[in-house]
Amino acid sequence: MSAIVTAQALTHFLWQGALVGLAAWIALSLLERAKASTRYMVALGALLLMAALPFATAFRLAGDIPRPAPAAVSAAPAAAPIVKAPAAAGGRATVRTFGAALLPWIFNLWLAGVAALSLVHLGGFRRVRHLSRQGRPMAEALQALARDLGRRLGVRRAVALLESAAVSVPATVGWLRPVVLVPASALTGLTPRQLEAILAHELAHVRRHDYLVNLLQTAVETLLFYHPAVWWVSAQVRRERENCCDDLAVTVCGDRLGYARALVELEGLRAATPRLALAASGGSLIGRVRRLLAPPGRPSRRPWAAGLLALALLPAGAVVQTACSGTTARQALHGKEPHQTRTWSVERQGDKLRLSLEVRTVPWSKWTSMDDYPLSDLAGLSPGKDVRFELRRSAGTVRLQGDYDGRRGHGTFTFAGDPAFTKEIGGSPSDPRLLELAVYDIPLSYVQEMRELGYARPAQYRRPRNLHEMVRWHFKDLFGHGHPSSLQQLEEFHHFGVTPEFVRGIQEAGYRDISASDLVELHLHGVEPDWVQGVSASGYRRLLPFQLVELHQYGISPEWLRGMVQAGYGNAAPDQLISMRQHGIDGESIRRAGISGGRPSPEELISMQARGRLGR
Repeated sequence: MSAIVTAQALTHFLWQGALVGLAAWIALSLLERAKASTRYMVALGALLLMAALPFATAFRLAGDIPRPAPAAVSAAPAAAPIVKAPAAAGGRATVRTFGAALLPWIFNLWLAGVAALSLVHLGGFRRVRHLSRQGRPMAEALQALARDLGRRLGVRRAVALLESAAVSVPATVGWLRPVVLVPASALTGLTPRQLEAILAHELAHVRRHDYLVNLLQTAVETLLFYHPAVWWVSAQVRRERENCCDDLAVTVCGDRLGYARALVELEGLRAATPRLALAASGGSLIGRVRRLLAPPGRPSRRPWAAGLLALALLPAGAVVQTACSGTTARQALHGKEPHQTRTWSVERQGDKLRLSLEVRTVPWSKWTSMDDYPLSDLAGLSPGKDVRFELRRSAGTVRLQGDYDGRRGHGTFTFAGDPAFTKEIGGSPSDPRLLELAVYDIPLSYVQEMRELGYARPAQYRRPRNLHEMVRWHFKDLFGHGHPSSLQQLEEFHHFGVTPEFVRGIQEAGYRDISASDLVELHLHGVEPDWVQGVSASGYRRLLPFQLVELHQYGISPEWLRGMVQAGYGNAAPDQLISMRQHGIDGESIRRAGISGGRPSPEELISMQARGRLGR
């Protein structure tokens, strides 16, 4: 295939890739609350279509190239005179000549880009192979644990479990002979249950053949590196891949909260991992933890450019979703609830019962909950063929019925929201999120305190009366501005342990307008109100939340900060403070140095510390 045809196909892919990327964006938006496996297949299908389009276009263009007949070729003179195009066609002839002249340059630039990226990936591949050869076999107890997890996950291949000093988080490499690398820091920094959950995540990569898919994905990124839509779709594939493995790990371990805590612990161990290796710390930490603990959460914020691009297609998107949801849309228009199947299953775990609840809504939405409850929480439960018992919570009562033999049981359930709780949050008594608040056991007093602090305000929601209102409501919810926001804040605060006392302390430290997501981020990284108040008292009152997190992660204490302020560095930027702290500089060492002739800059201080001129 000629370079000209290849360049033409690559040029055509500019608009083809944009259309596929836009279609993938719309599809993933409509499937925001679908299972991770469904979203993964959509994103992977879009990436494979992008990979196939340039080849299909090139073959078609190659078939369209006119070829002269043999007789005409033999009859042609050795040096035929150049015939100029008529004047009327001169404009078009000039454009074609100019475009044809650019095609070789386009091909050469593309080839150079592919070669450069291939060298980068080749280096990464060699590093991955080096990692797998450096490790040493783990203890037999961990090997047995990995074999048991692999059996429960359905992994049919032998997986080597190696301890490696070259990685800081567990990672999976290899396809035919998969290897799970575990750092020593994970063995000491994670509890046995957390380590089991992380190993389950890595073995889930092996079961799904993710390493092979990742290699193919990297090849597509290399060949089509010049198109932003390819990188966006590929990022969605990687994101949903991690979510799929999270789901499998939770299924095996049965503890969402424990697994989420393990991910938070891994964040402290995270370091750069080769792109061809698959690590449990991949992706957005807070996004993955939110999804685990509140699966039907609100859609993530989307780039403004993508929103503008899809603006003209919003009516079409509404029609597509309405057509897909079928019964759901018609029931909403007629004021009926969508069809739901609510089932439960229970298994005895010592002196507790592991209760699983599942809600399926037509056509694809699914919500699940799994938690351990003491027997006293399940009023009326006793072995029998037709048992009826209740889980009573502040937000409402879950009424369950079915079979229970003393060890295991299953059946269906209904839920009735508490009127007082419903009135407090300002929602609908039939809002399915009330069930989540009940399962999570969020008390009414917690809701009231958070509202007084400015969060979890009551939602203003009423059922749409006609198609126009339903479409408008749907797209408000699609872009994250719909009615469930107050309930989502409650869920996130409760799951991540954000208490009214924590919020009040952060506000008293000068952060009264801080967002709910920033509060969660601070609490996840252990940033306490006393520490924030100490930083503010040192003169740093207008730091952004992410800057507070960075200062805290690098061990900057209010006492250290006060010493630096007293030494004359109260105007240093956060990144300068971090650099000085990393190099062991503090206020006392600056004073002991007895610097005269002007105050050195932070960079000069670091240079002096490296030469041993500070702290003498």
